[in-house]
Amino acid sequence: MAAARAAVAGAARRDTVVVPLRGRTVPRRRRLLVAAAAVAAIAAGAVAYPVLDLGGRPAASASAAQFLNDMADVAADSRTADAPYWKVRMETVNQDDGRVATTTFFDRAGRIWSVDADGTVHEPPAGKAGKLKKWPVGKKWLTWPALEKLPTEQKALTALFPKADESRFEQVAILLEDSPASPELRAALFRILADTPGVKLVGDVQDSKGRPGVAVEVTRKAGFSTGPEKGVTYWTTDRYTVDPDTGLLLETTHKIRGQDLPADRYTWLELGPADRVG
Repeated sequence: MAAARAAVAGAARRDTVVVPLRGRTVPRRRRLLVAAAAVAAIAAGAVAYPVLDLGGRPAASASAAQFLNDMADVAADSRTADAPYWKVRMETVNQDDGRVATTTFFDRAGRIWSVDADGTVHEPPAGKAGKLKKWPVGKKWLTWPALEKLPTEQKALTALFPKADESRFEQVAILLEDSPASPELRAALFRILADTPGVKLVGDVQDSKGRPGVAVEVTRKAGFSTGPEKGVTYWTTDRYTVDPDTGLLLETTHKIRGQDLPADRYTWLELGPADRVG
């Protein structure tokens, strides 16, 4: 192990160590130093994206940035969704509601259809009574057509989100969870996450359904108001598990630090374009 660490240190000084994702070639411009790689490989075999200790610097770890930038490349290579509907099938688990499975479809106008387990389709209410599917970007809530008008250049897109790192990360993650964002937009969103301070790489994991993925975590401050001039502040550790082959999110969990309670879990079982509802 000591010899491995010494070898890694020497390689780092020569700026050469690269850890590919399951055989994928990492673009030369994104070759980052992953100091734990050699040690992990000797101890447990080849491992994709091991965690790199950056000595507490307030920035995304080099390995987290490498992985998220890699996912930007994967997202950019995916196909554009041009179907009239977008399907989302997910499972939610929390203390209040227990385990809930939902299947929803929405169209480009934002109208939402829900489908029961037996196949019964519930039509969206007519007129303005219907709730529209929207996603937060800064202070705005955008429908599907509005997402298509967002800039895909990273700097211009970043400027639309909150300046606070925690709020920006949360909004970007929500878009990556279930929105019909174009390949170019998803790529830009991943690059924003790669540049967000505090993101750490967990590494290879399995989600609650046993599906393999790679997870990143971020700890952020949250809170709510209990009345005039009163509020409660707490910290959460949020984990995002990504399918490295597709760049789609498999699962997200949110756990309040200091509380001995299971994490809230959102598992994305099916996500993508659909030609019809049902």
